[in-house]
Amino acid sequence: MNQLVSKASVHAFYTEAIRSGRDTAENLQASTSERFNAFLESVREGAPRTALDLGYGAGAYAIALARAGFRVLAVDQIPCDALLRRIGGAGVLADRIEPRECLVEELVIDEDFGVIVAKDVLHYLARRDVESFLTSAVTYARGANHHYLEVFTGITRTSTDGRPLRVEGEADYSPGNFRRAIERIYDGWDITLLWSEHSEQDIRTGRNCFQATRATVIAANRAA
Repeated sequence: MNQLVSKASVHAFYTEAIRSGRDTAENLQASTSERFNAFLESVREGAPRTALDLGYGAGAYAIALARAGFRVLAVDQIPCDALLRRIGGAGVLADRIEPRECLVEELVIDEDFGVIVAKDVLHYLARRDVESFLTSAVTYARGANHHYLEVFTGITRTSTDGRPLRVEGEADYSPGNFRRAIERIYDGWDITLLWSEHSEQDIRTGRNCFQATRATVIAANRAA
């Protein structure tokens, strides 16, 4: 039987990791990936110059979006002070990034973002909240919109003493039902869906503590 991990404890873990600048098994302090960099270069010139970074963490993706000329709304449940310190001396980049402390599931999408990025965050939400958020994002897409999502599916978590873990209220997608949700929500868009196996090791024991199939969704609004 799975041992339940509370959302509050997950929140506390990430708050402390970001505040202290401590790296984690998932490499929170990493720079942007080559795949994301290629995605950003592919964004069409006609895309609205507004972006949403959902679950910005240490801020690497929000900063990359700002450097590419986007005005960025950076949303996370953690306090904004770490990101504000990081961009404080960055001149024009600081002016382009608006950090907002907010639960992802409580964010209201009511504008047309040219780019939406959600990396390693949506799997923590309830499935209905994931699909409600993405449906709203698609509904408000008016032009050359581009979405980049990385979502863990088929997750297995293990405690240091070998017990199976499950985070309270998480989406718990299998690869198949996540694919079906994306195809339904992004109907009419050009979609690239990529899959890769992912694992993380406990730094204390060296054993796998997290295994999943990562889905990368790259979607472009065909209606533009």
